Amino acid sequence: MENNEKKRKLIDISDKTGKILGMMAVKNNMSFKAYIETLLDDKADEFAENENFIVWKDEKKQQTKKI
Repeated sequence: MENNEKKRKLIDISDKTGKILGMMAVKNNMSFKAYIETLLDDKADEFAENENFIVWKDEKKQQTKKI
């Protein structure tokens, strides 16, 4: 999958979480969907920069090569 390719997913969140995230989205002048997507993209970018993720990614490549 290319970096900019998007894939739709369904997620379940509690009512409380939905209400809080909805208020945070309004505060940031964003739609609920856009706010959630931004949060998740930012978290994924933050995680991808983590050194442990790079090691994990390299291990996955090596496992794939063995198969």
